[in-house]
Amino acid sequence: MSRPLRVLLVEDNEVNAYLARYVLEADGFDVEWVVNGQLALEAAAARRPDIILMDLRMPVLDGFEATRRLKADPALCDVPVLAVSAQALPEEQARALAAGCVGHLGKPIDVRRLAAQVKAWLAPRPEAAGPGD
Repeated sequence: MSRPLRVLLVEDNEVNAYLARYVLEADGFDVEWVVNGQLALEAAAARRPDIILMDLRMPVLDGFEATRRLKADPALCDVPVLAVSAQALPEEQARALAAGCVGHLGKPIDVRRLAAQVKAWLAPRPEAAGPGD
C-alpha cells in the first residue's frame, strides 16, 4: 500500500487552516499545518512533503521569503510550492512565481476543488505545462 501524499500547509489563519486541512484529510492527504514561513522551513526539512501550500502574508517569515529559501535548498528545491492568497492581483501572482511558486490559488479556497487542484499539481507533466485553476 502506498503512503498518503504529504501536504505542508503554511497558514497563519486558524479558520482557513482548519478548512483546508479538513478537506485535504477527507481526501486522504497527510497534512501538517504550521503558522509561519520559519516553521515551514523547519517542517519541510524534517518531513519533506510532496507539496507545500504557502500563504504569502504571514508574521515571522512571509511566504515569498520562505519559498525563496526552500528553492535555494538542494534537498527541497524540487518540492512544488503552491501560493495561497487572497491577493489575486496579477502583480501578486507574478511575485509569487518569481519567488519560486508553481502556481496560485485564491482565497477563500474552493472546498469542492481544493483536493483536485492539489492532485493536479502533483501529477507528472511536461515542465512547460501546468494545471489550470
